[in-house]
Amino acid sequence: MPAAQRKTAESGRTHAERRREAESRIVQAAFEIVARRGVDQLTLAEAGEEAGYSRALPAHYFENREALLAAVAEHAVKNYRKRLSEKNLPGDGGIDSLLAAIAFYLDDSRGWPKKLHAFYEVMNAGLRWPAIAEVIARLNQEWIERIAAQIRNGQRRGDIRADIDPVAEAVAISGAMRGIMSQWLIAPDAIDLDAVRDTYVAGLRRSWRP
Repeated sequence: MPAAQRKTAESGRTHAERRREAESRIVQAAFEIVARRGVDQLTLAEAGEEAGYSRALPAHYFENREALLAAVAEHAVKNYRKRLSEKNLPGDGGIDSLLAAIAFYLDDSRGWPKKLHAFYEVMNAGLRWPAIAEVIARLNQEWIERIAAQIRNGQRRGDIRADIDPVAEAVAISGAMRGIMSQWLIAPDAIDLDAVRDTYVAGLRRSWRP
């Protein structure tokens, strides 16, 4: 698009629309910086510059680096959920759907190693910075409840044993999935992720069988 047309299009947008786009681009830029160098090297100024704005602009939208990192975590989760919803996984809401979603996480995550590394960097930053911890805790709880809801659905359908605690099982699954991918990120050549995926999914199916 020629510069004159871009200027005209920009002038026709509302302040709220321009702000949403700027925030989105800054968060994406921050994500890329964390993926390359880690959370400790991120600055608001660099995120603004890499996003194509002034170095001062991010400070207008994000109170500090911690607030920007929290937005990065939400951005990563939102993108993952979008990919999951677009996948059209097999199954009709029972055990097969849940196991397919677990397998998808392991398969999808290895397709984005740098972004997965960045997400884990931000998650671990929650151990140091309370402002990030609050957001990470909320995202974790939302993810656990989504898994727990699928387990409850499987129990209602008779696919999953009724004596399983859905929330406790969801916490264990969440920890296992992230633990597997953390090990793979550190030593990808040492881990046969396909074999691990199939073994884990098969083990869950056996343990859930009524």
